[in-house]
Amino acid sequence: MSNIDINYDLKSMNSLLSNFHKQIENASELGKEIEELDFDDKPKEMIILGMGGSAIGGELLKGVVEQITNNKFRISINRSYDLPEYVDKDTLVVASSYSGNTEETLIAFEKALKYTDKLFAITSGGKLEKICKEKSIPYHKLPSGFPPRAALAYSFFGLLYLCVNNDLINTEFNTEIRLAENELALTIKKLTERYSSHENSNPAFKLANNLFGQIPIIYSSVGILEAVNLRWKQQFNENSKSLCFNNYFPEMNHNEISGWVIPKDMINRFRIILLRDRSVNPRIRIRLDAVKEIFKNMDLQVDEYYGIGEHFITRIFDLIHLGDWTSYYLAVFNKQDPMAIPLIIKLKEILSKTKTEGV
Repeated sequence: MSNIDINYDLKSMNSLLSNFHKQIENASELGKEIEELDFDDKPKEMIILGMGGSAIGGELLKGVVEQITNNKFRISINRSYDLPEYVDKDTLVVASSYSGNTEETLIAFEKALKYTDKLFAITSGGKLEKICKEKSIPYHKLPSGFPPRAALAYSFFGLLYLCVNNDLINTEFNTEIRLAENELALTIKKLTERYSSHENSNPAFKLANNLFGQIPIIYSSVGILEAVNLRWKQQFNENSKSLCFNNYFPEMNHNEISGWVIPKDMINRFRIILLRDRSVNPRIRIRLDAVKEIFKNMDLQVDEYYGIGEHFITRIFDLIHLGDWTSYYLAVFNKQDPMAIPLIIKLKEILSKTKTEGV
């Protein structure tokens, strides 16, 4: 077993994870306060501008909406300086930037002003809040003081209640949300007690211990678990300072599976993680089982996880919470501060010295 030294957690990511159930409760209450937007007509689609930890809430919303309802309201995520050509007066453009200073999001949001008056923002402050105040754009103010990746509940529930309070999604979805909320915070609180223990009975601690010195490869179904899969990858990158790779079924079966041969001397350095949910397409379920059998016959290490909970939202947040805790333990096993992002800071320092004409 790897040695754990929580003294590497210099700014207490442990505390943020331990109190995530409280963040869920607070985020939900704040989200319910979002007022109905004053538009002449309802938008036909929503595009969420965001990067990294500020974008994953939008990815989760998209997955939840697609899973629970047949609503035709399209939700898409934009991770770019530019906007898709289809953005027009019927598009609701939402800038999601926890810091309020995300370069790509700010530039894309400024461009959106030319195409639509249906605008909204979710932020804790920064330049984005300043733009909203100057141009009288409605926005949802988030509590400050969190790393963006540790404020997931705030961004998710802000986006969720923007949709609910403006009747952008049909009524059966709203009913499901109310039922799920009653279960969610209690489930996460209960699971936190399990995930915070430094014992091998704790699946997060055990998985991190198994991943020490290894490279995680994360697979899940396309669609409903895409955002969870991406979240796990991002958390291993930022918290653990570890390379991590991911892909989705069924696409993985048509190309990547063939790559599990060479280089032969490195294959055993990878550890495979399967993220699963009982609601996936039956054919994808069969494909996951088949690939798991192939990997085990190759003597590769495979870990498999299902989310806990009656409601889909609870299950995906359980998987997210498991991944967050795993990345935290792997960080301290790696003797890294899970809060620190030195290479991102270095990159920003380099970028701050450059300016691109027309951007």
